[in-house]
Amino acid sequence: MNEKIQRLGLLNVIYISSSVIMCRFFSLIKICILKLRGFSFDWTVTLGRNTVLFQSEAKHIIVGSKSEIGSNVRIKSGFGGKIVIGKNVLIDDYSYISAHESISIGNDTMIAANAYIVDFNHKFPLTKYRKDAGRSDGYVTKPVIIGKGVWIGTHAIILPGVTVGDGAVIGAGTVVTKNVPAYAVAVGNPAKVIK
Repeated sequence: MNEKIQRLGLLNVIYISSSVIMCRFFSLIKICILKLRGFSFDWTVTLGRNTVLFQSEAKHIIVGSKSEIGSNVRIKSGFGGKIVIGKNVLIDDYSYISAHESISIGNDTMIAANAYIVDFNHKFPLTKYRKDAGRSDGYVTKPVIIGKGVWIGTHAIILPGVTVGDGAVIGAGTVVTKNVPAYAVAVGNPAKVIK
């Protein structure tokens, strides 16, 4: 019985090790292709499956070293917008980040699954601007700044013009419409600082 458990343990170690090596190998291939397409990614970045990346201009999505982008994440910079992601940042599965002006995410920030971060909104009333749909004229933009060491919970929404201070915590499902001070905890819809 003990030998069987040891064999299973060894097989698990081999399986997990080979999975990690294969994921790293495929990340390097993806990064190589992205660099050829004008993206600025450090070689130590890890990319999950089915990650969608779009930029309207070369080097308008920049990702720092040791950052990890999960599976099915969408990162888009349209109309000349720029996205700068710092070092050692985690963006978990199914998150969406889109910039028409600028979004910056500081070092050591963790963004949980299904987070939504944008720096633009449609002009209102939309019917007046329908002819501009799909062009930069149809949007209002304000930069988003997320500091260092921030923790953003699952299903959180960060809206245009927001600055989240260093070390802040944004609770799960929170809708952030105004600035959050450094080292604060914000929860709710709209977000309120609770400590």
